[in-house]
Amino acid sequence: MKILYWINVWLKAARAPFLVVSFIPAILGGVLAWKDGSFDWTIFLLTTVGIVLAHSAADFIDDYFDYKNNNLGNKEAQFHDSPLISGEVTSKQVLWATAICLIPAIAIGVYLYLLIGWPVLLMALLGAFIVFFYTSPPLRLNYRGLGETALFVAFGPMIVFGVYFVLTQQFSWEPIILSVPVGIFTMNVGLVSNTFDYEDDVKSQKRTFPVRFGQPNAVKLLNIITVLAFAVIIVSALFQMISYFSLSIILLAILAFRVLNDTRKFNEINRYTRAMGSAIALSSLSGALLTLGYLGEIFLLN
Repeated sequence: MKILYWINVWLKAARAPFLVVSFIPAILGGVLAWKDGSFDWTIFLLTTVGIVLAHSAADFIDDYFDYKNNNLGNKEAQFHDSPLISGEVTSKQVLWATAICLIPAIAIGVYLYLLIGWPVLLMALLGAFIVFFYTSPPLRLNYRGLGETALFVAFGPMIVFGVYFVLTQQFSWEPIILSVPVGIFTMNVGLVSNTFDYEDDVKSQKRTFPVRFGQPNAVKLLNIITVLAFAVIIVSALFQMISYFSLSIILLAILAFRVLNDTRKFNEINRYTRAMGSAIALSSLSGALLTLGYLGEIFLLN
């Protein structure tokens, strides 16, 4: 039973449910490569494992420095059940967990670089930059108003196009277009969280978008980019730049409205958990529906 307890503790520490936002875009990139006739299971699995491990390392680092800076936001009482904050694990153990995730992720990156070449190195370096400096000094991207943008880049184009390129070694606009809503909806998770964490972030001098421009403007941005995410898919499908099956993402419009409506009422802290849950679901389901749409095209049309 003690083993199960510690497994549960470290799954919480690694934010295991959140890892789906890197796993699903990797699957989408793999399916797109499969559609274009270039797929290798070994490379795909290695790349996906490396991405998820790097994501987990980034979450450990984020928790570690937020804890050290006493920037806990609403994590304790509202949404993020952190064993580091509760004292179930120590900061030193979190650093060891970070290393355990990073070492194999780096090894996979080196192997893919030797196998494919410098484009993989560039993408790996950009990914490592975001992993290390999203919260950690001296750059602390999320403290300088760049955290939301970093989330878009890391969980949108970098993963979807990155996995596609590793498998095909060719450029295509299709994975980039499809990565836009996935990246936007993942960025929205951070934007929603930062909107509700406004007061704590001000105290911690964490200059997120809501801190820099105000919570009402953050909600306006949330509305604009959410509409943009759906518009990119609709327009691209109509111009046959992506599969018509991608239009299935429209089914998520009601869920998107729920995110916007709850975040609009940011002064009601009881809305925080529901807004975040809906935002995470929207991020995951958007990638899942796009993936299923392309799988449908592969099996039904071929």
